[in-house]
Amino acid sequence: KKIDGLPATALGLVAQTTVSNGHENATAENGPWMITLDAPSFIFVMQHARNCAFHEEVYRAYITPASSGDLDNTPIINQILKLRLKKAKLLNYNNYAEVWI
Repeated sequence: KKIDGLPATALGLVAQTTVSNGHENATAENGPWMITLDAPSFIFVMQHARNCAFHEEVYRAYITPASSGDLDNTPIINQILKLRLKKAKLLNYNNYAEVWI
């Protein structure tokens, strides 16, 4: 039910991805299907998936790849923001956005 609405070309693509990841018997018709966050797979889901929960699951995974776990880059982003504010203050601006106006 998750893949309802995906065209045959999309199912063929995700079945190929599944085969290349070790599931030799994957087919476009019967699966299993491996949906990735790579552009072709992601775009097919965003354009054609009828299952709203699946659509949202894939979308959220796509927009938050480095915001949790071992790949969490939140501390790095926070450090960049602090340094940008410091630079703005040193240049006598109220915030970093004013530096570029």
